[in-house]
Amino acid sequence: MKTDRILVNKDGTLSCKKCKTLAEYSKKFDAYFCPQCNLWLEEKCVDPLCKLCKQRPIRPIKKNNKIKKARKIKWW
Repeated sequence: MKTDRILVNKDGTLSCKKCKTLAEYSKKFDAYFCPQCNLWLEEKCVDPLCKLCKQRPIRPIKKNNKIKKARKIKWW
C-alpha cells in the first residue's frame, strides 16, 4: 500500500502530511485516516479479493445530512 500521505513523527506517532493532525486508525477498514482532512492516509490495496478495501467508503467520516439541511432553512 502507498503511504505517501503519512508523516512519521520523531516519537513514532503518525500524522497527516497535509495538516499535521495526528492520524487515527480504523479497525474496520485496517487503514489510517486524518480526521481533520477527512481523508484516508493509505491507498486501497491492489488485491481484488480484499474485502476491506472493497467496502471502504471514499471518506472515513460520514457527514451528518440532518445538520446540513437544518442550516438551509430560512426563517422569515
